[in-house]
Amino acid sequence: MVNQHLSRRNLFGAAALSFTPAGAAAEKNIRWALGIVTWVVIAGRDKRSLGWPEILADIAAGGFQGVEPFTQKTLPITDASMADLARLLPKHNLRVSSIYWADNFHVAAEHPRIEKECHRFLRYLKTFGADRLTIGPPGPTTDDEKRAISNMAKVMNYVGKTAIEQYGIKTGVHNHVDGLIENPRQIDQLMEETDPRFFGLSPDTAQIWMGGGDPVRMFEKYKNRIVYMHYKDIRGYHRGLPGYLDNVIELGRGVIDFPALHRVLKSVGYKGWITIDLDNARVSPLESAKIQRDYIDRVLAPIYA
Repeated sequence: MVNQHLSRRNLFGAAALSFTPAGAAAEKNIRWALGIVTWVVIAGRDKRSLGWPEILADIAAGGFQGVEPFTQKTLPITDASMADLARLLPKHNLRVSSIYWADNFHVAAEHPRIEKECHRFLRYLKTFGADRLTIGPPGPTTDDEKRAISNMAKVMNYVGKTAIEQYGIKTGVHNHVDGLIENPRQIDQLMEETDPRFFGLSPDTAQIWMGGGDPVRMFEKYKNRIVYMHYKDIRGYHRGLPGYLDNVIELGRGVIDFPALHRVLKSVGYKGWITIDLDNARVSPLESAKIQRDYIDRVLAPIYA
């Protein structure tokens, strides 16, 4: 846990609060970020170490404005790792779009710890000048799905209320295949049992597809509760596959109708980050970033012009 007596300025230094994201003038409504999963998957496959310098250099060279860390072992969300990130971000004129926090939110006995732990992630975000916390659902290891989702809803109401009232940060759940919040039924229950003043939806487009939903319908249904999102394309998916890494693909090369999604966002005046979360780059992470940036500039940016 973060030392309660460490100020944000002492922990991270002043540099992280003093820069402006690249390209902000060109797209005043949307800022584009990359999730670090692309590099994490490749480093794991190649059994090599991974650091922020490589990731941030690729993101900046690819034409993006931000980065999304997530809770995992390679680059854990700790004081040391976040201090390194804060030191390097200004060198690349990048910002943090959100932090993805996965935990056992569905276990009632874990709630006292989670209620304390949320302050650590919220302090990091506040330090980075970020205003979105993304919740990653736990795995579906429960004998009572409805009760597990209800348990998750209770602690999400607490986290969301704490985040908005004490830190000015919005919180939303990221649906994920093979997770407790995977399909439309599960998303609907969590949305019904959480307070829309404090908790929203941070959908992942390909994960909606893999969970049996229609991304455009989901965006339209919850357009007033969308606080953040992952744009991810996919060629197709079925349960007989050992995984979905071979099907996720750069934007515009799969089945997701991103122009339609962008029009939904425009209809409600969405302003904020969209993070591209490509689990498996067909080429290098940098080349995949350039392919996706080109699609954004040609197809999506004009919708918000």
